[in-house]
Amino acid sequence: MNMPECIDVGGRTVPLIVRSREKTRHLRLRLNHKNQVVVSVPWHYSNREVLSFIVRQHDWLEQQVARIPEASNMSDWLREHPFLSASGECFTVRVEPVDCLRASYQFEPNRAELVLCVPKNREDFETALLKLLRTFSKDALACRLNYYARRLNLKFERLTVRDQTSRWGSCSSKRCISLNWRLILIEPELQDHVILHELAHLTEMNHSKRFWDLLDSYDPLRQSHDPALKAVTGTIMRVGRC
Repeated sequence: MNMPECIDVGGRTVPLIVRSREKTRHLRLRLNHKNQVVVSVPWHYSNREVLSFIVRQHDWLEQQVARIPEASNMSDWLREHPFLSASGECFTVRVEPVDCLRASYQFEPNRAELVLCVPKNREDFETALLKLLRTFSKDALACRLNYYARRLNLKFERLTVRDQTSRWGSCSSKRCISLNWRLILIEPELQDHVILHELAHLTEMNHSKRFWDLLDSYDPLRQSHDPALKAVTGTIMRVGRC
């Protein structure tokens, strides 16, 4: 029996990915950040057994699929949400197809609008737009992180801006901070909240009471920012995934 590439879940066609791994002991089912059904399978299971397992989990799977946000590409997202956060501000964004070889961004003279210039003759406009946004994100997040580090008299070794699937940021024991490029898609105060969270880890490499007390001193509205960030995480993490 061949394994299908997609399955029907509540009238919705969902891609199916089967991963057989040597160390997997039990069948496991989950939805990933691209809204694909992922089944982890021990080596000795047959396709028939895997499909039978998916059928048994259909009710749970239908509930999960019904409540998760749709994955979206960057063009669609910016068309509906034409804003990006940087330097503690929210800028209106305009995507401009232009006759040039390289993508670039620029602020209008009054700094009220950010223009994303993307070569219109590119075969893959969406890929070029996504790459440009990641470049802008690296610049914007580096600027904001350095601003707060200087303000709080803190020193970090290095910043990396990555494409994490579920985490907003992290701080290593070597004082290296990693941030999710999608932080430019959320409100400035929530972006700052994540940055301050990782900076607090330079002093407290844990989530002890000392850490939370320190973060509260950095971000007095932390207790309202936490749930606000969680509320948008599922949606934002799926932007630029298709």
